[in-house]
Parts: sequence; C-alpha cells; structure tokens
Amino acid sequence: MDHQHCDHPAPEREPKVGVERLRPFDKEAFERAVTDLLTACGFQPQGDPHLGRTAERVSAFWRDRLLDGYAADPSEVLGCGFEDNSREMVIISNISIHSLCPHHLVPFEGIAHVAYIPGGRLHGFGRIARLIDVISHRLNYQEWICQEVADVLVRHGMAKGAACVIQAKQMCLQLGENRRGAEAVITQGFAGEVSEADRTRFLSECKQASHR
Repeated sequence: MDHQHCDHPAPEREPKVGVERLRPFDKEAFERAVTDLLTACGFQPQGDPHLGRTAERVSAFWRDRLLDGYAADPSEVLGCGFEDNSREMVIISNISIHSLCPHHLVPFEGIAHVAYIPGGRLHGFGRIARLIDVISHRLNYQEWICQEVADVLVRHGMAKGAACVIQAKQMCLQLGENRRGAEAVITQGFAGEVSEADRTRFLSECKQASHR
C-alpha cells in the first residue's frame, strides 16, 4: 500500500486477512469446475434449460460477491480518516456481513458490531462498513474476521484500541444432521488497549443491539 497520502507511518507488517489467494480468479477454470461438479452429481448441464448457464452464473457470483474482497486492500478501504482529538469509544452496530467458510465452501451470514477508541483520528461509518465487506468477502473464518477488523483499525486507523463482535448463522452448522436451523455463533476480537470497562460497555451494547 502507498502510505504517502497519509500523515502517519506505515505499519511494520500487514495484518493477515483471510486464507491467502496465490493467483487471480480464473473464470474459465471455475466454470469448467462447476460443470464437472454438476456432472459428478449426476446432472447433464449441457443443453439443460435450468443448468445450461449455471456455471457462468456461479462463477460471476463467487468472483463479484463472495470473493471480491481480494480485489481491495483493507487499509486503503479504511483510509486515513481525519484528525480529531476525541477519545471516547465509537461503536457501530448491526453491520450486515457474509463470508465463505473454507472448510465446506458454504456461506455464513449475520451482523457485526465494531468499536474503536480513537488515537487522534476518526473514521467514517461507511468506511468501517466497507472494511467489514473487504475482510469478510474472502475465504475466511468468523473468528479471524473479528480479529482482522480490530487489527486493521489499530494498525492502520491509529486507534488506541478496537473490538469486533460477530453473530452469524453458519450454514455448515445449520445444515448438519439433526439440526433445527436456529444455531448462532458469536465470536469476538480485540486489539490494542481496551480497558475492562470499555470491553464491558461494548459487549453490553452488542447484546442490546442484537435484540433491536
């Protein structure tokens, strides 16, 4: 990332974000793979009025929605914010989130709550929502996303401390044998300096927001 437009130094290392992708998305290979998958499941995609363009549609959906986070840098999406002397914790709740589980390649979706304690800069709420998208629209674990969001806010956003809580429905869990479909997974991540009082306040706000 080019940090010349920011008035604070670049971090010593970039935080890890999702499962690493080693090469660009290959549209043709992906469509062949989807066709092979359907064939292996006993279907005949070629000439079928329902499956004839399925490979193309699935390819576009994965590239443009499920994995589009790989096309952006989380720190650039967050930006530099603007200088401000505020020191009170900022909380953004009920941010819609979806991601893709690396184990079963099925989506999970839910809401994220983010908080940060400014260290001299404030960040637009839309920027933080977009940060959630860029980090979650990858092959990623719910636990990782929480920590990665908090890490980026501290390392790139100059926050003194940051936190993220996600409550999501994991399709691999909901579709499991003898499941009722109501299971939810709650994860959290913290970075930097977050006092016990701030942590308690944030988690209390998350609980209230989830019931609104």
